[in-house]
Amino acid sequence: MDRHARILFSIAAAFNFLAGLPILFAMPWMGRLLGMQPIPADPLLAHLFGVLVLAFGWGYWRISRDPVANRPIIQLGIVGKSLVVIAVFYDWAMGNTNWPFPLLVCGDAVFAALFADYLRQRPLTLAA
Repeated sequence: MDRHARILFSIAAAFNFLAGLPILFAMPWMGRLLGMQPIPADPLLAHLFGVLVLAFGWGYWRISRDPVANRPIIQLGIVGKSLVVIAVFYDWAMGNTNWPFPLLVCGDAVFAALFADYLRQRPLTLAA
């Protein structure tokens, strides 16, 4: 078993679970913590975002158990985390959010880089 994958992707799964659960179940609290003004009044978008964050967390947990079979999820994780970082920093640059939210998604940027490094270190080998 790939110990590196087990540790990296278990931590990534925990990160997503710890971020997704409050978004899904406690958005007013999470919004106040992050200084979101105004706190989103319609819970649907927050719920959809929370579910998506949790789904990615489940994918990272799956990778931690079998990184070879779940390699495509690693690539999806790189894309997903990178797009979240781009979207949040764009909104921050446009003045739509304050600094705590971009600070939080710096974790996503780190994970995207670690995922890419993991794939770089373990290239896909084709059986001869």
